Amino acid sequence: MTMTYSYEKAKKSFDLVFKKATIDGKVAIRKDNDLYILMPASKNTSPLDIEGVDMGISSKDIIQFIHESRKL
Repeated sequence: MTMTYSYEKAKKSFDLVFKKATIDGKVAIRKDNDLYILMPASKNTSPLDIEGVDMGISSKDIIQFIHESRKL
C-alpha cells in the first residue's frame, strides 16, 4: 500500500519520506488538489559490471592457451 503524505508533512520529514519510498517502492505526496508520486530511480547497472583490463594478448592467443592446456 502506498503511503500518502501531505506536502507540509513531507517537507518536514524529508528523510522519512525518502526511506519509505526506498522500502515501499513509492510514496504519494498531496499538495492542494494535486497528487505526486515519489519513486526511487531504477539502477540499470549490475554490480558485476567491471571495466576490462588490457592484458596485451589477443583472443586468438587465449584460445590457443586453452587448447594447449586441454592437451595436458
